[in-house]
Amino acid sequence: MTVTLPVITDTIRFHVNGRPVEADAPGGRRLLDVLRVDLGLTGTKEGCGEGECGTCSVLLDGVLVNACLVPLAQVDGREVLTVEGLAVDGRLDPLQQAFLELGGTQCGFCAPAMLLAARAFLASGHAATEPAIREAIAGNLCRCTGYTKIIEAIAAAGGSGPSASADSRPAPQLPDAIITAAADRASPRVVRPSSLYDALARLAADPDLRPIAGGTDVMVELAAGVASPSRPLLDVWDLDELRLVEIEHDELILGALTTYADLRSSAVVHGALPVLAEVAASVGAAQVQNRGTIGGNCVTASPAADMAPVLLASDARFEIAGPHLTRIVPADAFWTGYRRTALEPGELLVAVRIPLVPGRHIRARKVGTRRAQSIAKASVAVAWRTAPERHGPWHDVRVALGSVAPTPIRARRTEAVLEGATPGPDMATGAADAVRLDISPIDDVRSTAAYRREVTARVLRRIVQDAAG
Repeated sequence: MTVTLPVITDTIRFHVNGRPVEADAPGGRRLLDVLRVDLGLTGTKEGCGEGECGTCSVLLDGVLVNACLVPLAQVDGREVLTVEGLAVDGRLDPLQQAFLELGGTQCGFCAPAMLLAARAFLASGHAATEPAIREAIAGNLCRCTGYTKIIEAIAAAGGSGPSASADSRPAPQLPDAIITAAADRASPRVVRPSSLYDALARLAADPDLRPIAGGTDVMVELAAGVASPSRPLLDVWDLDELRLVEIEHDELILGALTTYADLRSSAVVHGALPVLAEVAASVGAAQVQNRGTIGGNCVTASPAADMAPVLLASDARFEIAGPHLTRIVPADAFWTGYRRTALEPGELLVAVRIPLVPGRHIRARKVGTRRAQSIAKASVAVAWRTAPERHGPWHDVRVALGSVAPTPIRARRTEAVLEGATPGPDMATGAADAVRLDISPIDDVRSTAAYRREVTARVLRRIVQDAAG
């Protein structure tokens, strides 16, 4: 006998293009499905379904996001803008007009999301230069490769003044849209705690809850069928206790919900540890940077985790909260195996603490197939201290690597070669030779073991050579 379990739904209220919407659906249902299937707003396209192509981009409270990675529960009380909401009273938005006049659209599949990425960029107030525009639309793939005309159209719209922000648009007086997602058994229910204390209490009561923040991994796994929709999600996205960037007692403290965009824009980060902002800029593109968090990147425990090498190299410590106590785990003890961490059932990573060491230098490099939206083939971070004279011997050396072992690792043999050595060609060559022996890369869909071994050695050699001047 087959038993059919009832679909557990939530009532989520939000606005789409100024129109009130009330959705009765599982909280884990993708915003993309709500827009396209439930509301019929098919301007928002589905391409990859995992946040890599950008064709489902919308604005959520004015922030560019991939709708395929946003669970419906996180839209509660917020404003969504899709391409259908750009024109007002039949008048095209300046961006739409520029795309029309300058040939910014070919097949049209990427155009809706391109327009919204451009809207977010122009609303930011940045000058509409070609490099800035290219970075702004790096998360939006055009399969016709029509980027030149798209860039020209965005620049022209920027020259005519920024598009009206979502907040300044007159809200149309439309009746509420009440929708019910029919028998959605592919989406999990979502539990939404009111505080960190509440989240820990709920985890203690139901250890099966899976935390979700920006959704850049969890929503992908759900869509791919890797994660079971029967496992409920614990939505920590709105826990402000986990959003902080501050310096305390010679430590840079980053709340687990600090996003890559936060790292890039934080004056504190740029002043204390600018390499973090540099690494954050290499993660995905705007949509992923607006949602992905440093805590999620660590807990996912991917060997290719972008932040892991620099955290290992900087001797970061992870603050973990549980039902009864808070404990500290050093970064080099946090990743215990492939996709495994030191977190116990009922625990949450709440902050990353990085000691600010006088005289320390940190450099990091990532190798991928392209500059944006790329998973690392190999990544290297190196930290060292020197005496006041720049070219003196290196001390307290740390060499951390990603994508070359089952976990992010410290290259201990290489560190020993560099410790106490003076930067120069011999030091660089010795480090490159040592790191080849430190790693155990594999062949996979992104690269080969031979390439990873050689590129890691070359990147490390370059870091050492550049430091020598």
